[in-house]
Parts: sequence; C-alpha cells; structure tokens
Amino acid sequence: MPAPAGEAASATAARNNYMLRCMGCHVADGSGSAGRVPSVRDSLVPLASSAAGRRYLVQVPGAAQSPLSDLELAQVLSWMVRNLGREAAPAGFVDFSAAEVASYRRTPLLDVRATRARLLPAASLVRG
Repeated sequence: MPAPAGEAASATAARNNYMLRCMGCHVADGSGSAGRVPSVRDSLVPLASSAAGRRYLVQVPGAAQSPLSDLELAQVLSWMVRNLGREAAPAGFVDFSAAEVASYRRTPLLDVRATRARLLPAASLVRG
C-alpha cells in the first residue's frame, strides 16, 4: 500500500534537506569521510533507540546549528534513521518530533567525540 501523499511529500522534503544540508559531510549514503566525519550507517538506529542517543543526534553541531526548523530537522533525522542506517529501524521506531528537537537543540553539546564514544557502547547493549 503506498504512503499517503502527505507522508511522501514529507519524505521527499526530508531527503532533499539531507542532500542540501548534510550530504556535503556525511555523503549520499551516510558513510562519512574517514578521519574527518564519522559514518552514521552503523550508529543511527542504535542511537535513535535511546533518549540519550536521540538527544545526541539532535545536539550534534551540524544538526543543532543548521538553519532547518525544528520540524524540518525532526523529519531529516527520522528520514536518516529509516534510510541510511545499515540495519532497519525497529518496528516500534518513533519518528523525531519538532517538540523533541526544540527541547534538545538549544543545549550545546560540548564534546561530540567523547559523547559519541560513551553512547555507542551503551546503545549497542540496549539493542543487543
């Protein structure tokens, strides 16, 4: 059964925003650039499965400081989880909301690498 027209338009807008705002660093498939920009392919689904991981995904400077509205950023993040993750989003995956993004993005993430290093092992345990 095809997605309703509104969902299809939203997914297209999210993909286009990814292409315009994120693809320059994360490349088309989310694999990043070794030594510069980490791949999101293995981390998106595990991180999006916990509150702390979701907060991190919103607070990454490229996301938090993007010119996208809270709704647009929520749509892009949800699209990324559904389309760039190496593993499929779990059946119960809840899309990011504009309210969730608004509540997280205003607080700066001080140490991106250390936070990612701390969250990924915990996210793998939750998923494992």
